[in-house]
Amino acid sequence: MKASMLPPFEKACLRWVAQGKTLAEIALLEGKSISEIQLYLERALVSLEAKSIAEALWKANLSESD
Repeated sequence: MKASMLPPFEKACLRWVAQGKTLAEIALLEGKSISEIQLYLERALVSLEAKSIAEALWKANLSESD
């Protein structure tokens, strides 16, 4: 799956991670629980066929400094 086809919230979570936010910070910013954020990130990994968050960020054309 291409990164552009990721559901919006999964992509948003990856963008927050790329900006250096923690799961707790993302949950607070998005009004979700930490477990929900973890689930969205896990779904992004599966969708992108990535084995790590770093690989998912690379495949989504994001970097940890974006």
